[in-house]
Amino acid sequence: MIKSFISGALGNMIGFYWQAHARLFSMPLIYVIGDSHAAIFKNKKLFIARHIGAATMHNLAKENSSTKSGEKLFDIIGKINPKKDVVMLVFGEIDCRIHIYYQYEKQQRKFTIEELIDKTIANYGGVLEKIRHMGIRFCVYGVPAAGAQENYYKYPFYGTPQIRSYITKEFNHRLKKFCQENGYAFIDIYPKVSDANGFLLKEFSADEVHLNDKVIGFVRKEISNIFNL
Repeated sequence: MIKSFISGALGNMIGFYWQAHARLFSMPLIYVIGDSHAAIFKNKKLFIARHIGAATMHNLAKENSSTKSGEKLFDIIGKINPKKDVVMLVFGEIDCRIHIYYQYEKQQRKFTIEELIDKTIANYGGVLEKIRHMGIRFCVYGVPAAGAQENYYKYPFYGTPQIRSYITKEFNHRLKKFCQENGYAFIDIYPKVSDANGFLLKEFSADEVHLNDKVIGFVRKEISNIFNL
């Protein structure tokens, strides 16, 4: 407990340092907002990570969702400096690992997997458009490769590794295309961290689901190129 407290306190000090450093030298901060995949950016140089829970693209635009992810997202965005700071949105991995296949089976395959992916991305698009109208500089973080985690949360329907790999690859492909067609900056992390079968490379794996901080240099360079930072 003491070790955890010291680690947390040190992390907060590092975070405060980078915020103060950015403001002192008129540098932009990069707010990483999203599900647990945002956590690796915590206390990294000029990154401010905001993990808002087990948020999905599917529920992000839904009012009064159980996670209240939409409310949390816009509460954070409403407090940043739109003329200076940048937002990176990190959502979608939970949709790929759990939601898409679950809905596919729950609705007795009324919709194809591809149709469910498109519905989810279209829902996300409404959120992205709202952020654009707020004058916020932002980018969309692509979905990382499928991990090895099995049905940890005991869902009645859970895809095989091959199905989850397919969903993740197809989801990222369609999300990238959607962003390109609508003028949203997109950081394509998927080809960087996936193997030939669409699974997370051990080199970039922190556990059975999440990436490690080896991707941060790549992401920082992409953001710098997009926004000329």
